[in-house]
Amino acid sequence: MQWSATVLSTITSDTEPCIVVAFDSYKYLFNVSENANRAFLQSRRNWKRMKGLFLTRASTERAAGLPGLLMTFADATIPRLDVVGPPGLKHYMASMRYYTYRDSMPVIPTETPSSLPYPSSNPNPVFEDGNISVFSIPVYPSEEIEDAITTSEAGKRKLSGESDDQRPAKRLHADSKNLNLSNSTTLDEDNVLRSLMIDTMFPARERGGRKNDNSKGGKKQKQQAVKETKELGNGAATATANVDEYRRARLPPSFHSQLPKFDSKHPVPVPATASYVIVGPRVRGKFDATKAKELGIPNGDLRRKLTQGESITFTVTVDEGVDEEGKMKRRKETRTVKPEEIIGASDPPGVVLILDIPTPAYIPSIIQPFVDSPFFKRFRSNADEDLAEYAVRSVFHICGEGVVEDERYKAFMRGFWKDTHHVVASPEYCPDPVTFTSAAYNQLRLSQLDPEIFPVPHFSLTPEKDITSITGLPPNVHLMSANQVLSVRPPAAPAVDKEAEELDRFHPVISSSAGISLPEDTQSRFEEAKKRVKVEAAKVGQHDVNVKAAETPGADVRIITLGTGSACPNKYRNVSSTLIMIPNYGNILLDCGEGTWGQLTRHFGTDEGKEMNVWRVLEDLRCIYISHVHGDHHIGVARLLKKRKEFVPRPSEPLYLVTIRAVHLYLREMSDLEDLGLFDENGVVTVLSPAIHWRQYASYPDSGIWQVGGDEPWLDIELSRENARAMCQKLGLEAFSTVDVRHRTRCYGAVIRHRDGWSIVFSGDTVPSETLVQASQSPTVLIHEATMADDQEELAAKKAHSTIGQALDIGKRMNAKNILLTHFSARYPKIPKYKYKYKVGQVSSTAEGDNSQEVEYGFDPTNGVVAVAFDHADMKIADMWKVNYYLPAIESSYQQTVVEEGEDGVLEGENDVMEVDSTR
Repeated sequence: MQWSATVLSTITSDTEPCIVVAFDSYKYLFNVSENANRAFLQSRRNWKRMKGLFLTRASTERAAGLPGLLMTFADATIPRLDVVGPPGLKHYMASMRYYTYRDSMPVIPTETPSSLPYPSSNPNPVFEDGNISVFSIPVYPSEEIEDAITTSEAGKRKLSGESDDQRPAKRLHADSKNLNLSNSTTLDEDNVLRSLMIDTMFPARERGGRKNDNSKGGKKQKQQAVKETKELGNGAATATANVDEYRRARLPPSFHSQLPKFDSKHPVPVPATASYVIVGPRVRGKFDATKAKELGIPNGDLRRKLTQGESITFTVTVDEGVDEEGKMKRRKETRTVKPEEIIGASDPPGVVLILDIPTPAYIPSIIQPFVDSPFFKRFRSNADEDLAEYAVRSVFHICGEGVVEDERYKAFMRGFWKDTHHVVASPEYCPDPVTFTSAAYNQLRLSQLDPEIFPVPHFSLTPEKDITSITGLPPNVHLMSANQVLSVRPPAAPAVDKEAEELDRFHPVISSSAGISLPEDTQSRFEEAKKRVKVEAAKVGQHDVNVKAAETPGADVRIITLGTGSACPNKYRNVSSTLIMIPNYGNILLDCGEGTWGQLTRHFGTDEGKEMNVWRVLEDLRCIYISHVHGDHHIGVARLLKKRKEFVPRPSEPLYLVTIRAVHLYLREMSDLEDLGLFDENGVVTVLSPAIHWRQYASYPDSGIWQVGGDEPWLDIELSRENARAMCQKLGLEAFSTVDVRHRTRCYGAVIRHRDGWSIVFSGDTVPSETLVQASQSPTVLIHEATMADDQEELAAKKAHSTIGQALDIGKRMNAKNILLTHFSARYPKIPKYKYKYKVGQVSSTAEGDNSQEVEYGFDPTNGVVAVAFDHADMKIADMWKVNYYLPAIESSYQQTVVEEGEDGVLEGENDVMEVDSTR
């Protein structure tokens, strides 16, 4: 039986370590960081036969990609999924209840024990099937060492007064032994409630996915479910049925209440971390058929019993030669055969360890089990009897700063079997290559067209520190890299997957002295596009873009489309996020889908020597606006807030979060597991979207879909309005107001008016909205979703989205000077093709259309600018018009990228031309 461990993603600007353990029958994923979904697409690895997800932490670093991947797996018809993680996993999953729902896949959550079962020599696995047995090790910081951690002026955590004495960790585990916690649902009533929420998110679990659970906690859970179901039958859910975006049935009343505050039940109140020991199957030795024949063992059950480890006794007839009369003499003989006589020695089970050590303070707790536990110490042993029992093939070390070079940790690594391969992921020692090389390669091409609008992503192939400079490491140390494959059986050293390596066209080209060369056809289109832009600029006297910037309000405002896809990411488009940079005032982020932090980091880089880097952008971020609760619009917020929390020195201005209650509630629940800086000085300030509605209602609606849905003190309408006024003052805004639009859940567009005379309207996700037209006339820019083609108008209406033609019609009706189309369906992962039909002069339209012209990739020259958004497009408002002239060149570049990468076919409808008729 062959199996392997593959690095799906490693530590980079846009990913964290994710490792896939694969057998022919099933796959298992360890950690689900942001962009895990997209990493599958980039690597062309599939998620078929995925059976289990394992998290080392219930945190934004290790689990931010969980909701998106769960829904993807369900849509991929995976029949059932186990999710295993440390205490807090159920709280993390339950906090996702507003935006994660699939009724086709049962999901079974299991929390790992928070303490080791000393002195047991045979602990229970947290997961077990025919392929693997997974054992967990709880990892916590030593109290004494944690107290010694100080924050330096540079913002890095340093240790003082450290000691090799591991007694604090021993005391830590000794205290934990008395807790008697298990991985079942018996923790307490709060965890029962969280389990009920998860059942609501994945109701297929009720139809057969649930394990039999007759424990005390299991009975409580069932009783709670029955109670809440009865309440629903009595109409108790009527007032809370306003979140019906997925047509869920039987929402329990507690669905809309804030979850009970998470309590780890551990002596040290810190986020739990789990490390894992993955034990593969023991492969029996080869059956010696020749010897079996010699011994006279008959085919059938007796041979089967030998292979199953049983001794057998049987009778054979033995020839003794010929007697005096020439007859063959025979006798009956009873024989007993033991398995070891006929079957070769079995291969010891291959073992893979995945260790997550956030800081040096966690080192004692990971060492301790391998010293004190009779079971775990066998995995870190060179004794012959232990090596015959288990073969540790690889240890994946996910290490925070200062861990790898720590003398204690180096000694710990050296204690493993000499043939063990150590794969290390550490921010100091790993380089920062681009993860999504397909998009980056095309961006590199487009930089030849316009390096300001299409900048090359930031990356580094040189780590901060060289791991070879660390003395005392064991042999066989490898830096973790994406697409690194380690064969466990048959055993082999880690190697980069050749197919994935060949798909990377970005790094070889950008690292070569020759640079990038464009195909002749693409080069010709590039030159033609640049020529047209130059000609058009001359027509309006814009030889110098600074001239127009000085003349037009808002011309120097930058709009950076970080994510332009809808629902789920693809190789070329991430999910929704748009950054507005207002010179001298600050930045606004419109929606923040999964992976937004990575997109920001790739766009601006981390070089502190440059005036503008991602940390400066984050420092200047004054507002995050989230239009609605669908995950592709807000899953990235928690990660971004976590990064802001780590910023040193602390931000000097607050960050205003403008959104609906469901998103605010989710982040508050998340902050129980890790500090997101919500309540810090200059932390996150709450602004409720309905409080700043453009009609300025005196109070919130008290019924129907637009009701707020809660009564927490922070929902106070006047408090939100006061906070909004302060936000406008910081950003130089005249007003920031929301507009109710129609979608599958409550959703708001936004109207942003600046004192300098420019305005931006953001549609959110919506069908064509008359309200949006009424709320804003003659905006400088309309940023509107354009999810589908005009021939998909019926499907667009069903999914509550707009077609590209409908978006343009809204822009015309509100007299928008510039229209930016974004949020494209996955049917258009590269570039949405369209023909734009516009009227010439003042002649009226005829049935034959004689007065109209069709211009492919064009825009209506009589009715302002229409631009199509691309990931990482960086446009000043004054330069948006250029994108239209670039479209033929951009299309050629995308198509050439596809050809060179050898993609197999296209998605249905991907090559459809989006015919846009602006004459209606």
